Amino acid sequence: MNERTAGGAWPGSSERHGFWLRLRDFAARDTNVVIVSVILNNLLRAISGMVLTRLLVPEVFGISGVIASVQFTVALATDLGFQAFVVRQENGAERRFLDTVWTVALIRSLLLALTLAILAVPLAQAFGKPELAPLIAASGLTFLVEGLSSTSLLTALRQRLILRLSALELVALVVQIATSAALAWAWGNYWAILGGILAGSALKAALSYGLFDNARRRLRLDRPTLKALWAFSRYVTGSSLIFLLISQVDKFVLAKLMPLDQFGFYILAGNLASAPLSFAANYASRVLYPAYAQLWRDGVKDLRDQFYGKRRLPGLLYGFATGGIIGSAPLIVGILYDPRYAAASGYLQILCISSLLALPSNAANEALTATGRISATLEASVVKLIWLTVAGISGYLVWGQLGLVLAVGLMEAPALGMKWLRMHLVGLLDLREELLFLAVGLAGALCGRIVSGVLGPLLG
Repeated sequence: MNERTAGGAWPGSSERHGFWLRLRDFAARDTNVVIVSVILNNLLRAISGMVLTRLLVPEVFGISGVIASVQFTVALATDLGFQAFVVRQENGAERRFLDTVWTVALIRSLLLALTLAILAVPLAQAFGKPELAPLIAASGLTFLVEGLSSTSLLTALRQRLILRLSALELVALVVQIATSAALAWAWGNYWAILGGILAGSALKAALSYGLFDNARRRLRLDRPTLKALWAFSRYVTGSSLIFLLISQVDKFVLAKLMPLDQFGFYILAGNLASAPLSFAANYASRVLYPAYAQLWRDGVKDLRDQFYGKRRLPGLLYGFATGGIIGSAPLIVGILYDPRYAAASGYLQILCISSLLALPSNAANEALTATGRISATLEASVVKLIWLTVAGISGYLVWGQLGLVLAVGLMEAPALGMKWLRMHLVGLLDLREELLFLAVGLAGALCGRIVSGVLGPLLG
């Protein structure tokens, strides 16, 4: 006898269909997409590190660190805050607006590439490593490629197309890693890393047009848009210039003082410490900021509860995991790299302190920015600069290079304190939530230390 229902469906089919719909909706939530993409991103980077550190000598990573710092410096010195500007503006979806943003971004990229070509020789000489000049000049090609990308990478955040954007970035990263590994096996030098970066950037630029609607742009300079961009970016640019000093001074100083192999250990530790940082940055900018901005535009009254409600569970998981990295740093380095790189674990523990504090700091920054308090970013950067000047110089005079590293690792603490004060003044701070996060981070560090103590000796 046929057991179908009167409607022609098998019993339970609607329940199963509903289950899969709920599962799909759960997987597509912005927070879950960011978490999964960051996990996959960091897993791929870990695999890349395991492969490249066995194909390349430590000096190559020192070279990579120097050139990355140079690129970061020239990029941040001209940062106009395109992402936040497009997401926040009421007319951020208009063609004239987006064409102007794309044109300004393209001009900026061309100027950055030219700047690196002109400054390559004097910069290499300033580091005392003249052999880096052709590498610095060639690295400017990455700006040219990135400048050709569509503004769809920005509007995707405004439209909450987080899944599609994350998939694009993961595909580009896979191509970058595969290309770098293949070239490292063939060439065995820094050109392999640069070749991989260019391949990944080129694919990302191409996909920015192929995966999104209305992605094509044209050269245009709309005066009202330019005026609005300047009014918005003057705070961003000022903050970025200060952040440039506080984020790169350690690398410039240590690159000058350390041999390239030792500097390579520091760079590798920084790369590992950036694994949780990538989640903190992406979660804050791609999930929290658009949501906070929408809440602000909608005039929601219980902003404080809404702000903390959106970050609570991901924040606590982040705190425990990042604390775990601090406690288990020797174990992590021992698993990922061969014994030549063991010295990176100490740097990793110190640098991950800032990684731990990055999520509450970034979340506070996005809350303040979304509610119109854009100057908070600049104020936090000033606090960091003062801290690094005083603590960095004092630490270096007392403990040498390690003292400077300690100052960098603790740099996020005073900035977070300043943001807490600003949030308290406008009624957005819940100190109990903040202290709970720190307690969970400490618990994670203790657990990581225990796990490292138990499993570490097994590595031999």
